[in-house]
Amino acid sequence: MIKMMYYIGMKLIGSLLLSIFVLACQTGPEPVTAPPTPPPAEPQAVAVEEVFEPENVAQDLYDTTMAEVRALIGELNRIIRARNYDVWVGYLANDYFVRINSDEFLEERTEELFRREQIIAANMGRTAQRRVLRNSRDYFDHIVVPSRSNDRVDDIDFLSRTSVRAYTIDGRGNTLILYDLENIDGNWRIVN
Repeated sequence: MIKMMYYIGMKLIGSLLLSIFVLACQTGPEPVTAPPTPPPAEPQAVAVEEVFEPENVAQDLYDTTMAEVRALIGELNRIIRARNYDVWVGYLANDYFVRINSDEFLEERTEELFRREQIIAANMGRTAQRRVLRNSRDYFDHIVVPSRSNDRVDDIDFLSRTSVRAYTIDGRGNTLILYDLENIDGNWRIVN
């Protein structure tokens, strides 16, 4: 009898498995469909950057910038006449400050200063003393203070949207570059 029950149980399990298999085969695998196609994207407006043409600066921009640069140069003149190195440094762009502290820059300015002093000394019948510029403070004291305390801006040229070159005209009618300036975070800074 146990054998018979075993035999019936096995038949039932077999039938059950066969039914499950048949049902699985009839439903088949789920159909594979492609993902839905997204709707076409709206055409995006491409931002075209306006090309800056320094020679075509609007007159009101030129006038406003000239007034700002003249005010800046007036302030720099006052600072330089007062020999206020610490305030003067605040008007320098970081890259320019690093450059005027470089050995190469200081050596070149030392040579220029010595040649200039040789000419002056020769005209006075004296011997020139060589001064070595060791840092930006020496550059300020021996180059900037004697030459930049009474600057006047006669013209500017735009180099980019945010940078200008300021000029003066000397007593002989020569146009001389005063400074290259850049507006950095809303403040004009000396970049050269």
